[in-house]
Amino acid sequence: MRPTRVRELVALLLGVAAVTWGVLQIMLDRGAVLPPLTWTAPSCIALLAIVVLATALGLRARLDDPAKRPHPLSMARMAVLGKASAHVGPIVGGLYAGYLLVLLPGLEIASRRDRSVLCLVALVASIGLSVAGLVLERACRVPPSGTDEQIPAARA
Repeated sequence: MRPTRVRELVALLLGVAAVTWGVLQIMLDRGAVLPPLTWTAPSCIALLAIVVLATALGLRARLDDPAKRPHPLSMARMAVLGKASAHVGPIVGGLYAGYLLVLLPGLEIASRRDRSVLCLVALVASIGLSVAGLVLERACRVPPSGTDEQIPAARA
């Protein structure tokens, strides 16, 4: 598994935002109503970002103490969680960014302004989830070893 690159995540965010904007524009052009938004999703995304970041910080603390080092399989699972979180953030953030782009021309309407604030909060929470995922993924890195007999210590 190769490390996640930030430029790939930015490209993913922009691509999903463009597709979302296009779909919502087509919906509006055909007379459809924009889908409703609730505060549940942004708050869950923010909570998930906090949990992933706490996991990364806890892992770093455990790696410093040789007696508390986690099992390699646990490290692999945490690396996958970090990678998945890093990729889910731009996908969800792109959905809300595309929705926000559709709302921008009509910000003088109160309901659109409220929805745009919600989209902006969700976008920030999604970016936070992606950053937390990258931190966790980086914490799980193992430096290359010189020989197969040496088991390297996992360091962040």
